[in-house]
Amino acid sequence: MVHKCTIRTRYCESDSLGHINNVSYLIYLEQARVDFMLDNEIIPSIENWPFVLASIHCDYIKQVYVNQTLSISSFVVEIGQSSFKLANEIRDRQTDELLAFGEAVIVHFDFTKQKSSPIPDEMRRKLEVYKKISV
Repeated sequence: MVHKCTIRTRYCESDSLGHINNVSYLIYLEQARVDFMLDNEIIPSIENWPFVLASIHCDYIKQVYVNQTLSISSFVVEIGQSSFKLANEIRDRQTDELLAFGEAVIVHFDFTKQKSSPIPDEMRRKLEVYKKISV
């Protein structure tokens, strides 16, 4: 299964070259991660956020412009003991053209002990629903 969210780009996210600045893509991916977690009840609320990022990357395929509407698909690629990899495809909502691809390694984290902790069974079951075999 795939989770989708929609984002419309804003003028403040553009740069002097007239396209959306590369750092804005990471903000879009962050919003897609948060929506994925909350919409699918991976976590009950944002107040108890149990994750840290171990890594994130974004491959830029096509330029994005102001007032462009994006569709971001999120799906799980791998699930480990205490982390999982979430992949995202950023597409133009109108044409479905692939604009960027991102991946993040998300670690389930115990903030009291300041170390990773095993992904709870219930959370793992919810993540499994969004696991996609091939990217």
